[in-house]
Amino acid sequence: MTLIGAILKKAKSKECVSKKYSSPPPELEEAVLMKKKKKVLVDKFAHVRAVVDSTPPRYSPALMMRALPHYHHQLLQIYRQNIQLLIAIKRTHFTRGKVDCRWNEPPCAATNQNYKNRVQFLNRVQTENQNIYKRIVNAEARVSSTASLRREWGRNRRQILRRAQAPFVLFPPVPQQIIEDAVFIAPTGIKRPRVYLSLRMRNYAALGELTVELFTEVCPRTCELFLTLLHGDGLGHGYVGTCFFRKVPNLYWRGGDVICNNGYGCYAQRGRTMPVGAENYHFPHSMPGLLSMRVTRDDEVCGVFSITFKPLPQFDLKNVVFGRIIRPCNVYEAIRELGSPLSVQPVIELTAARRRVGRRWVYGQPNTRI
Repeated sequence: MTLIGAILKKAKSKECVSKKYSSPPPELEEAVLMKKKKKVLVDKFAHVRAVVDSTPPRYSPALMMRALPHYHHQLLQIYRQNIQLLIAIKRTHFTRGKVDCRWNEPPCAATNQNYKNRVQFLNRVQTENQNIYKRIVNAEARVSSTASLRREWGRNRRQILRRAQAPFVLFPPVPQQIIEDAVFIAPTGIKRPRVYLSLRMRNYAALGELTVELFTEVCPRTCELFLTLLHGDGLGHGYVGTCFFRKVPNLYWRGGDVICNNGYGCYAQRGRTMPVGAENYHFPHSMPGLLSMRVTRDDEVCGVFSITFKPLPQFDLKNVVFGRIIRPCNVYEAIRELGSPLSVQPVIELTAARRRVGRRWVYGQPNTRI
């Protein structure tokens, strides 16, 4: 070893002793940095407490009166508009005019819809009023007019005077049957059967008896059904004991429902596999006092019959005429005025029925099914 090398070696050994670690390792530097980051900051104002000011605000007249002129001007403007509107309404009223409320600006959607609903309601009410007015104008009066009463009185007066001038007859002739339409007169050589129907008012006295002539040569099956129910079919069905469920004065009566006794029943004749259909519509409803049987929508007759009090062409092709009432008849004239289309009172019942077969009388059996 040279001299210079020994000197340098000695110097290095002293420096290492004095500074054992001249530079710290990297692990120690990271630990120091982490400790600095975790240092907690201390709030220097933590001891100070908050104070809330609860005192009321100061009264300022100038601040309160600042908007008063604007409100005063707006109030005067509204007052003037109301005065002008009131003057206009009074002026229109005094001149016998109508106040018209118009929209100067288009309304909103809700107002427009409400307006359209009101217009539709007004149109509907006007249409209904027009229909009611037409029905009132075209309706026939229920009370006889003065002109018709005067015509009847003139006819009765002339008849009284004519009979007063006629010679006195001790035994007047038998009154002839009243047949307004000659088509209902029995043909020569044909004898039509007759049946007798007894009527009474429920819980009151009997009304009397109706004589019915049947058109067996024209409607044999319909007349057979009527006679079967008149005598009783043996199963408890029959006309005797039933009532007239619909009575329209001076128009028609309807009865003969042997099933329900209210017009909703339909009788199927015993022993028939097919119901009795509408036989024919040979006779029209051209005079009062006719018996016709109702035809259902299925082209079937169920025994429900009607007694007419005037010509009823609206029943043609809907009811089958199978008989007529022999007139003049006091019972027929008495029941013409009875009844009401809106009420079932009074209740008129068919209490008895009889028919002459050969030399004996056949009586109808009462209905036991209703």
